[in-house]
Amino acid sequence: MTQFSEYFSRNQGALTLEQQEALQQGRVAVVGCGGLGGFVIEALVRIGVGRLQLFDPDVFAPSNCNRQLNALSQTLGRNKAEVAAARAEAIHPFCAVTPVPLDFRADSVVDWDQIEVVVDCLDSTQARHDLAALCTRLHRPLVHGAVNGWCGQVGVQLPGGDLFSRLYPERLANQPQEAPSVLSFTVATVASLQAGEAVKLLLGMPSSLHNHWLHIDLKHGDFLFMD
Repeated sequence: MTQFSEYFSRNQGALTLEQQEALQQGRVAVVGCGGLGGFVIEALVRIGVGRLQLFDPDVFAPSNCNRQLNALSQTLGRNKAEVAAARAEAIHPFCAVTPVPLDFRADSVVDWDQIEVVVDCLDSTQARHDLAALCTRLHRPLVHGAVNGWCGQVGVQLPGGDLFSRLYPERLANQPQEAPSVLSFTVATVASLQAGEAVKLLLGMPSSLHNHWLHIDLKHGDFLFMD
């Protein structure tokens, strides 16, 4: 078998050997395995995160193919978490991936206490509120991402923080939501930033997005840091 160090040799310089080994011990949950989730999973596997739990009850549909990495003609009708896990396992053998084809709020065999970082790749305000509440109870950091057309946002809620209540006031949680326009390059940009924030959390690195967020407008080339 090809050695671990060969797979990740091009990370060296940007990461130390000690950091690479720390990522191999990292445990991340990605909640939502469609647009954002597919790209986040890809980045985390390729940088060497060792254990992933993937949550999504949904299956791929033709309307996903404009932006979701794993939405292919061959995967239509298949569960998103399971397809993402199969792709991750095909990249290299150094990531233990557990697909959970269920809503993250359902009872499951997953031990949330074993998760270090949670990545929010959801598309429902109520689901995001529920995930933020879960992370608050578990005292876990949550990396948030959202996309609408050319625009997106990324932020990190640390344990004890109130980022989600500022981004998504409770009064908006149950309001009807129209499916947004979503463009592939916006999804890829936001997901890459989410993956970077997850890696920094695993490595104990500081970030200006801790309990803050970044607004991204790719149409006009604007990146605006928000308190």
